[in-house]
Amino acid sequence: MNAIDETMSIYQILSEYPFLLKIFKQYGMGKFENREVLEKLGPLLKLKTALSMVSVNEDSFIELLNQAVSDSETKGDFTLADSPERQKELTLLALLPCGMKMPFSRAFDDFSTEYSRQINNVLHSLVEGNVNHELSYYAYIDLVTSIDELPDIIVSSDINSFYHKPFQENFLNKEYFVNLNSSPMNIDFESIGFADPRGQFTMISANLLVLVTIDELMDNTRPESWEDLLKAEYRNRVIMRGQDGFFCNGVLLPFYRMYGMEGIKKLASSVYTGLHPSEMVKMIDSKKDDVPPMYIMPYFFAKKIRDRSRITITIPSEGAIVSPVQMLVKKSGAERVKEITDFLCGKEFGEISARAFFPTTNPEVDNKLGGITLYWLGWDFLMNTDIGPLKEEIEEVFSQQFKETGGVM
Repeated sequence: MNAIDETMSIYQILSEYPFLLKIFKQYGMGKFENREVLEKLGPLLKLKTALSMVSVNEDSFIELLNQAVSDSETKGDFTLADSPERQKELTLLALLPCGMKMPFSRAFDDFSTEYSRQINNVLHSLVEGNVNHELSYYAYIDLVTSIDELPDIIVSSDINSFYHKPFQENFLNKEYFVNLNSSPMNIDFESIGFADPRGQFTMISANLLVLVTIDELMDNTRPESWEDLLKAEYRNRVIMRGQDGFFCNGVLLPFYRMYGMEGIKKLASSVYTGLHPSEMVKMIDSKKDDVPPMYIMPYFFAKKIRDRSRITITIPSEGAIVSPVQMLVKKSGAERVKEITDFLCGKEFGEISARAFFPTTNPEVDNKLGGITLYWLGWDFLMNTDIGPLKEEIEEVFSQQFKETGGVM
């Protein structure tokens, strides 16, 4: 490692260590994210001059850069999909629903800027989309046996491997984590018993799944409940989240809980194909008349549909399905990461989440759900069911029926 000093140009530093751009942005020098600015101005601008222009302490900033380079050379950059075992190098790992990833990243970047200044070091975190790891990272979690292999904070989405029997036996039953939820939590969630009775998961928010129908493509009747989707008349007329032969557990598990394995078969008969929610929005906005008329999709994406005069967003009688966003915080590191978890559980982030249509558990925030009722699987079911094998069985039954009834993937 060549030590960075005040005589080096911005271009020289960022060309050799591009990951340092995050620190430059945190200290008011985000313009170098623009490649044209970096290539034109960067070679001419010395670090000393750049820091004087934004009134940043030269010695502290250079020390921070060199520490980040040293950490990177020791730890190296990595992707979670390729090196999940390196998650232990992180303070925070967040795997989020697609709609929540961007507002979370923006808010957390702003927070980490000030936090990094306070601790005079870089906060090692990784924020990624949950859907990218359904079949990779979560399979690895089933094999983890030591608490030392996990980051201090993990934020995750859906009913994932943290609810599986191996993780329960190795970690949850040993009470390695601390619940940081307010008691009582926000009334929207308190009323459905969303708080973990074991005190292990801190429930942060929820991705709400609703039903969207294209009115002009519907017959005289419109589904009023999730159960209505199981009717034979709706065969191949529904789209839900899925890709590459995988369908969303956030839909399948609740349908199994409500209507059993026979309900899973009937749902598979009703589903035409699986798409990412953003693709559902594009399909609806295409205004074509040869597309399926019904979509099980996140509330966030339903609100992204441009011409909502053509559609109806239905909260089925059973309630909008709650796909949880939860946090695991190690007891051993709880005091060390308190400022971080205070932010994630706090009112400011709760309001950001609620504005993005991901209602928060923070009791000080008005989620503005407008009377939307919620359906939650329930902790009795999650704690007393071997979720991993059940998910595999549901997926197998669903996929077989889906193929037999002409579903398209």
